[in-house]
Amino acid sequence: MNKITLSTQLSEQDFIKANFYLYFKKWNSKFTFGIGILALLSGLFLFLTGALEEVPCIGLIFGLYLTFGLPVQIYFAARKGYRKNKRVSEPMLYQIAQDNIQIKGDSFESKLSWDKVYSVTETKIWILIWLTPQVANIVPKRDFFPEQLALFNAIVKEQKGPKNRLKSA
Repeated sequence: MNKITLSTQLSEQDFIKANFYLYFKKWNSKFTFGIGILALLSGLFLFLTGALEEVPCIGLIFGLYLTFGLPVQIYFAARKGYRKNKRVSEPMLYQIAQDNIQIKGDSFESKLSWDKVYSVTETKIWILIWLTPQVANIVPKRDFFPEQLALFNAIVKEQKGPKNRLKSA
């Protein structure tokens, strides 16, 4: 039986990048960001072309908040979350087999059968093992050897439970 043993630890930067990825992967977040840019640019355009005699403060503030304020909030919330939740920053040992995933940290241990995994997603730099639509374990791809990543993809593709969002090899 093929089994992958993988040791990993998320840095604060990894956690912040993952939070940005998870926020901006949703269409409504992209839409909100686009509305912010549109509000900012239209307010500046109207003022600079002379269509308005006063600076449209409400539109500019709204645009600035959606374009810059939300990302700043995400950054600081992720930093705070990383520092407050010690489990996120613990070294973790993943044991991935055909029938389950075991995850061990300094303060916890869990064993999940594949039918309890909601989804598995692959990005350029992470493997996300989703336990629910809102909660994912983040595993940096840098911690996989190439043959381990290929075996992981093969194991996940054989499973019936999780939604498979892995890149085709």
